[in-house]
Amino acid sequence: MGYIPLGIAFGFLAVQAGHPWWYPVAMSIFVYSGATQFFILGLSAAGMPMATAIVMACLLNLRHSFYGLSLLTKFSGTRWAKPYLIFAVTDETFALLTTVEEPDPSTRTRLYVLISLLDQLYWVAGTLVGAVLGTAVPTTITGIEFSLTALFVVLAVGSTERIRSLVPLAVALATTVIGRLLLPSSAVLPASIAVGTGMLLLLSRHTDDG
Repeated sequence: MGYIPLGIAFGFLAVQAGHPWWYPVAMSIFVYSGATQFFILGLSAAGMPMATAIVMACLLNLRHSFYGLSLLTKFSGTRWAKPYLIFAVTDETFALLTTVEEPDPSTRTRLYVLISLLDQLYWVAGTLVGAVLGTAVPTTITGIEFSLTALFVVLAVGSTERIRSLVPLAVALATTVIGRLLLPSSAVLPASIAVGTGMLLLLSRHTDDG
């Protein structure tokens, strides 16, 4: 249900940024990536080049590649539903799909589709409510854009608690701070994500070898 207030914040921000009400709703239907959708709003406001935006969005969603690999077995045999199940994987949906009790094979596809579809419907509904509110409210509410920062904080805390290790968080903080000191602001995020991911992969390989 956390998708609803976050969706409201996104829809509201998009309309307040000057987009028509249907624009955030269409993004929630066809893009369906909360962090990336907030990110796109910020990029459009900053006038960042399209090529840079695409690279940064891909890096931001790199984690979904690992999600997909771990869901190969679960999605096998889902046939007609597989394309949508792949599209609809988000952080929260992944958590539900990997922790739900394994269903009977005859109902597995239906269960996975319902989980994925309901999650997206919550997100789209919240976006629509936020877009309508943004159209109705004539003035901008200062501070609501902090919802994006809050989203990443929640994801970081949740990931740290799940893996019970502070190493990824420490690597992310270190690469971001160093990047902030050495690089122009437009290059900090893609560089820190790329370097941080590389360091974690190297650490993981070293741990496995040890």
